[in-house]
Amino acid sequence: MILELRKGFLIALFIGIGFSLMPVLAAQKAPVWEDFCPKGLEDAEYKEIQWFWPEGTKSTQEIYNYWAQRREEFKSGLAECEQIQGGLNNSCYENLRQRQLFVNEQYNKDIKQKQITNQIWLDDHDKGSRPIMINIFMK
Repeated sequence: MILELRKGFLIALFIGIGFSLMPVLAAQKAPVWEDFCPKGLEDAEYKEIQWFWPEGTKSTQEIYNYWAQRREEFKSGLAECEQIQGGLNNSCYENLRQRQLFVNEQYNKDIKQKQITNQIWLDDHDKGSRPIMINIFMK
């Protein structure tokens, strides 16, 4: 009888601990912005691009602006997931993770495509700018 009471107590204890840890475990599964953002751009600041800025500054700020906007979208999605009660937010977190990974993949594809396009443009213009040598001294 005492053995059965101990078993029942232990089972109840483990179930109680399990339920009390559920919110902690759910909170640990929340995605983190740093997992999706390139190093150094985690706290990128959005600024309006000015027409008088040099081209290099403009293109750098475009990158900062992109990641600042992405961070805000991520925070918004994370806030929506955190409003879901009862440990059901895990699927929301997973959807948020998958969305961020997909958008990162698209971003990387776009960058590669721009690099290819720029290289093709450079190659085409290098061909047209090569000097042509004409022998003006006929024999």
